[in-house]
Amino acid sequence: MKRKMKKFLNISLLSIVALSSLSLASCKNEVDNIFDDDAVIRLDNAKAMYTDILTSNGGKWQLEYFSNTEEPGYIYLMTFSKDGSVKISGANKWINYIQSGQLTRPAFGSDVSLWEVIADNGPVLSLNSYNKYFHLFADPYDIPSSSSAASDKDVNETGYGHEGDYEFDIMKYSGDTLYLTGKKHELNMIMTRVDASIDDEVYMNEVVAMADSFFNAKVPAVYINLPNGVRWVVKDGASSILKMFREDADEISTSEKHNVIITHDGLSFMDPVTLDGYVIKNFIRQPDGSLLCRDDNQTTMTADHLANLFTNASLVWRSDLKDVGGKFAQLATSIADELKAYNKSTLQYVQVSYDAALETYTLIFNVKKGSVKYNPTYYMSLKSASNTQVAFSVAAEGDRYGELYATNCPSIREFADTFNSTIELSANSLLAPTVMKSSINGGDYVMWSLQ
Repeated sequence: MKRKMKKFLNISLLSIVALSSLSLASCKNEVDNIFDDDAVIRLDNAKAMYTDILTSNGGKWQLEYFSNTEEPGYIYLMTFSKDGSVKISGANKWINYIQSGQLTRPAFGSDVSLWEVIADNGPVLSLNSYNKYFHLFADPYDIPSSSSAASDKDVNETGYGHEGDYEFDIMKYSGDTLYLTGKKHELNMIMTRVDASIDDEVYMNEVVAMADSFFNAKVPAVYINLPNGVRWVVKDGASSILKMFREDADEISTSEKHNVIITHDGLSFMDPVTLDGYVIKNFIRQPDGSLLCRDDNQTTMTADHLANLFTNASLVWRSDLKDVGGKFAQLATSIADELKAYNKSTLQYVQVSYDAALETYTLIFNVKKGSVKYNPTYYMSLKSASNTQVAFSVAAEGDRYGELYATNCPSIREFADTFNSTIELSANSLLAPTVMKSSINGGDYVMWSLQ
């Protein structure tokens, strides 16, 4: 498995001693002993300092953990105690595999093991007894259901597993953040202090929910929007191994992959990524559902423009007319009354979709009478008028059921005709817009769900 090895710049105390020893080889022995004693004292002080840092203020930390460069990262909560124990909690699919033998969804798990800060070339955080929910990444076992990127054949990882670290060089402490490097595989990681009062399971379930809110399988792609107006397409977001390519470039020949970690507050790339001269790494979730890059406070991550999504020929939007307003609310009531009076039928939903066979957009009313369903259909054009606006143009006639129901339930046809307008769109999330609001003059609106 190919690995990229990066490390924070660090000159350890013992390294300085080694260099000093070479340059002072002709000096008296007592000078060397002074340097050696000083280094040992300094290292002991560093061990004590980091032990105190880790256990102070309740001792609870969030670790952004990466086992290797080809897998996504996972959040762990660690609560360090002065008695040498540490409670480690996480929620990921590998914990689910331990608990149930399944890799379908993340599962929460928490286990207690031992820890200490030890000395090497510098202070090292050592999780030195087995924790079943954390050391699984260091176990040299064959990873279930893994496959090579070059083929569909299962890869046997026996002997190295995920190649995860459980000992970390402590590189720096700043602002309640510890900067770590995996001792064996040299991947950079960050540990941030969190409030000791938080509940581990609640917190981790919130991380899982955050991941679900970012990348929805129904949304074809999302975009990284750079300050210069250039967009990069992002696919496979749900895997946390992002396939990325510039919007105006060829996907096959130019796409690159980057692994990320979903945090409690946003998303972070494992390593800084440079796109068109802009360096990005950390993103924070915004109230509108988008992600804002906190490295430059300009780059965002969103889905496509709402108008492009609503007119996407591969997508289907439906409304059960229960969340409507203004004139559409009045029409929804009239439609229900007229269908009942006509043939005791009920409206199941209204659908906006593209009919590839007829090469036209359609407005379909799904009507149910007993066990039989009918689809009165009206043909229309549907075009983007701006990033947040679409222009409907419903044809004067529909299919035979459309004409039949228009005659006997005139509110259905009036509903269709009301859409002969420019519609303003808004969404529940700019990153995963699975619910869209279409409004005319503000008060007349229909809520649509992505199917």
